Amino acid sequence: MIRSLLKITITAILCSSCGVAFGQARPAFCEQIPNALLEGVQAPYAQQTSPDGKPYCEGLLVNPIALLPPSVVSLKQSQVSLPTFTSGAVASLNWCDDPRLPVHIRLRSTKIPFFGLDALQQGSFKWRTDTIATWQPNWDNLAALGTREVTISGDKQTVVVPLRVGGGYSSVYSFMVHSQTAISLSEALIQPIQPPGEPKLIDVSLMDGPSKNTWLVSVSFAARKAGIYRVTFEEAADDAGLTTTPIYLLHKTCVSHE
Repeated sequence: MIRSLLKITITAILCSSCGVAFGQARPAFCEQIPNALLEGVQAPYAQQTSPDGKPYCEGLLVNPIALLPPSVVSLKQSQVSLPTFTSGAVASLNWCDDPRLPVHIRLRSTKIPFFGLDALQQGSFKWRTDTIATWQPNWDNLAALGTREVTISGDKQTVVVPLRVGGGYSSVYSFMVHSQTAISLSEALIQPIQPPGEPKLIDVSLMDGPSKNTWLVSVSFAARKAGIYRVTFEEAADDAGLTTTPIYLLHKTCVSHE
């Protein structure tokens, strides 16, 4: 057991060193994967420049390491018509938050080829669509997370900001859950954190996600006050009793973005 842990620790240190050596040219908010692992990839993940002149990273990645189940890997504002990216255009990701505060945008495809995009932007993020349109044009196939740090009771915590493509606003949020084992989530525990409040357990319906080992859950926050909520999805007591890792959701309403 000790020998196995030592081997894992040494491997982690070596991989970390590789990341510094090969990925140091990328901004800190980008994936620090060694360039050597991207050899032979048709459009390797690399630093790009957005129309406003700011750096971001985009391209194809290698098969991702499996996540510890079950986890929320995507949080979007629900849209009636799922967007499709086309070449030769400029796409826009929008969210509801203080436009002065930068949000880390993370897109990862749930299907082969494994497309990735990372950006750090304020207010909204615009980028040229040629790469994403070529490799992963369907928004519903992408796991999307917008995150930033806040201080809660003196401690730093990462909150997730629901993302949307293009104009409009929706207070119905679509969560994508990843799990290596089959799950039957039927409840959501929603606890107001800032401002504080009593937690509520609500019923939810689980739908198949865009790929194996992913599921979708929609929750409306229309009647909830703006603030930070701790959200956990759970199985009923008569099932396996699995729960997702909690996330901290930043809920705000905002005007339509164009």
